[in-house]
Amino acid sequence: MYFCARKCDGGLNARVDMDQKPLEKEVLAEVFKLINQWLADSREANLPVINYVSPEELSKKLQLRIDAHGMEADGLLDEVRQYLNYAVRTAHPSYLNQMFGGFNFPAFIGEIITALTNTSMYTYEVAPVATLMEMKLMDKMISFTGWNTGTGSLLTGGSNTNMVAMLLARNSMFKDVKQNGISGLPRLAIFVSARSHFSMLKGANTIGIGQDAVMKVRPDDQGRMRGPALQVAIEEAMEKGMKPFMVCSTAGTTETGAFDAIDEVAAVAKSFGLWHHVDGSWGGSILLSEKRRGMFKGLEEADSFSWNPHKLMNIPLVCSALLVKNPNVMREEIQSYDADYIYHQYESAAYDLGPASLQCGRRVDSLKLWLAWKFYGDEGYAARIEKLFDLAAYATSYVENDPALELMFPTQSLNVNFRYKVGPGYDADQINEMVRYQLIREGITMVNYCNLDHGLSIRLIFLNPDLNESDLDNFFRNFKAAANGLIQSLPAAALIS
Repeated sequence: MYFCARKCDGGLNARVDMDQKPLEKEVLAEVFKLINQWLADSREANLPVINYVSPEELSKKLQLRIDAHGMEADGLLDEVRQYLNYAVRTAHPSYLNQMFGGFNFPAFIGEIITALTNTSMYTYEVAPVATLMEMKLMDKMISFTGWNTGTGSLLTGGSNTNMVAMLLARNSMFKDVKQNGISGLPRLAIFVSARSHFSMLKGANTIGIGQDAVMKVRPDDQGRMRGPALQVAIEEAMEKGMKPFMVCSTAGTTETGAFDAIDEVAAVAKSFGLWHHVDGSWGGSILLSEKRRGMFKGLEEADSFSWNPHKLMNIPLVCSALLVKNPNVMREEIQSYDADYIYHQYESAAYDLGPASLQCGRRVDSLKLWLAWKFYGDEGYAARIEKLFDLAAYATSYVENDPALELMFPTQSLNVNFRYKVGPGYDADQINEMVRYQLIREGITMVNYCNLDHGLSIRLIFLNPDLNESDLDNFFRNFKAAANGLIQSLPAAALIS
């Protein structure tokens, strides 16, 4: 191996043999020491989840710049140290902020090897093992859907999987649009829950049908899109001259973790001849628990399915799959035929994944998922999912039995929506939002919020199976203490008249 430090200025022959330069070896050894320390600190509840600094102050501290003359190899350590010092510890027991987190050891190993080998996923010849792994992983994931056939691809996130599903749905219904474009299309309509992910709007914009094509169906009091409401919405759109072509069920809404009635939606979609996509970006991994698989009743009738292992399977970002029932549709509706410099007719051409992808260069995301799934197995992952449900049930019970707290929405899966109760004269939305930001600034905990029909809700997310009930006790104590202290310190002007 060779490492060229900044003093390599002697042309083609100025490579420095790494075996002859102990400095680089020492730097790499020190980096792994920092990694080990980071992991230890991330699991220490008494350390802050973040050393929060404002953007302006942090910019001054870091003195972010790139100089013309470069730096010595050992200077890399200072850069790594300051990065880690201000990075969010997403494996920390008080990190409950977004739909990713925790630490997955075998997947981390896969991430290191992925960066080390540095290949792309467009052809078998440059990514032979990764290609076969991805194909086997897609088959494995499809085996949980109830489909008899199918294919899939790892993409760059749940938003991208939803957008590609939208593209496939449109092109499947309107066969000329791939070549001729959208100018000749009628006003199209997609139907989603009003609590669906915002990526549906972005996808509609990206494929050229416009955000107004996304029809939002009001969910029931459990946050679920139901068949009768969907049917009414479709009929109303058709009366306005719109052409429905796709319905999207959500298997785990971002705010409340609700699951649409997939079977009811499937029946309505089938009756109108519409493509049925299930967005399981958040809840898809729940399929790994046989006990919970009934939540996906009707998935076997769907045409496509988004599943993000970087959420409930704790795979490092990004690892997201789009699965489709028709094994040919991705190549048929995505492939273009003007890239003979990369795609050739050779003995392994059928294994080239690039023709079924909108991307050309595509990072290997299969190895980290492969190693993790091999390590834990189906049973291990099922146990991890069940522990998360137990933690969500514990948190729900805690809120329901604490007079200082109130549940803002019935717990549907792995989201617990609650807030601190405030007395007369105080704005509950304002107080809870202020507490949330205060806890982040102090590095005590990171948790997010959303706005529901009856007010702002703290959104407690369960995806880290390393958490325990004692971690939740600590979280609630800290939240209540911060809220109580804030209320006591507020000036009279903060009171709502």
